[in-house]
Amino acid sequence: MKSSFTVGHLFGIPVKIHVSLLIILPFFAWAFGSNIIYLTENTDIARRQLLLNPYLLGFIMAVILFISILLHELAHSLVARTKDVETTDITLMLFGGLANIEEISKDPKDEMKIAASGPLTSLAIGVISYFVGTFAPNFILEDLRLVIVYTGQLNIFLAIFNLLPAFPSDGGRILRALIAQRTSFRRATEIASRVGKVFAWVFGIFGFISGNFLLVFIAFFIYIGASQEHQFSNIKSALSNLKVKDLMTREVKTVPANMSVHRLIEKMFNDKHSGFPVFRDDKVVGIVTMEDAQKIPQDEYSNTPVQAIMNQEIHSVKADDELYEAFKLLFQKDIGRLLVMEDNELKGIITRSDVMTGIRVRELENINGAEAE
Repeated sequence: MKSSFTVGHLFGIPVKIHVSLLIILPFFAWAFGSNIIYLTENTDIARRQLLLNPYLLGFIMAVILFISILLHELAHSLVARTKDVETTDITLMLFGGLANIEEISKDPKDEMKIAASGPLTSLAIGVISYFVGTFAPNFILEDLRLVIVYTGQLNIFLAIFNLLPAFPSDGGRILRALIAQRTSFRRATEIASRVGKVFAWVFGIFGFISGNFLLVFIAFFIYIGASQEHQFSNIKSALSNLKVKDLMTREVKTVPANMSVHRLIEKMFNDKHSGFPVFRDDKVVGIVTMEDAQKIPQDEYSNTPVQAIMNQEIHSVKADDELYEAFKLLFQKDIGRLLVMEDNELKGIITRSDVMTGIRVRELENINGAEAE
């Protein structure tokens, strides 16, 4: 089962919804609806002037919140596009949204512009919405005015929160870009990650003392994000100057599309492989893994061909691609192997194990080099 699904495209960028959003959306609707009285107290709107059910209003506010997050992430994507950096997709999820930008710009100034575009967009939406809602004419329904005013408040908060200098927020990336203008990108990431962890500890301790477990949860999220960013920076450094062809397997074992699943399992056992490219008429038509075989009952193995269970979505790289690009694709797609293709011809295969071997070898080289010095 896929964890996210595409609901449309904006400027050619796929927009996806993660299943966690469907879980958290009703909670936000309930939270907003249950606090309508508190929300009206912050405005000049009287509770009795509202016509809609509080929880319906809460649902509308929750939907608008995630639309605002979508616009925030879209701003990142469109500014990145002006810097020749593409966005694979935008995903709305439990923690908000994520623009899956393919590569961090090598120019710190470009990264700063990309990172700042989201909070600036949220701030603009917030200020405009708050102004429009506050000074709306009297004939506007109070329900609509409340939604507009609160949309403004939410977006202003979203902008401020994202400017915190802590990964994975935009503020953390802005901080890294500022530091990277004076030192290496890896060192800048390390410093920015440490700052993020300090914020995480402060939030966590304050949340624990005050009994605000939401703040503790946010602290945990920031700490994990900072750690991952630092780890990815180290991996990118370790894989620098390595190509896919340096670690790929050139003699690839394959299976025909009409092979039975029973024989496939035997081949997996004998060859000690958990996945194979699938061929039909001398062309790669898919890839089959142990997980695919487990989708059908064992008593159907003998009568089911591989082509019935294989994955026809083929993820591939080229032999001269950077190994780090292969690592990113493996991570983003959550898959175990990539085909190495040239002009629709299979040249090799590279797995997660191959990439991890490259990382370990580079780490050993760095240790030995440090000892030699």
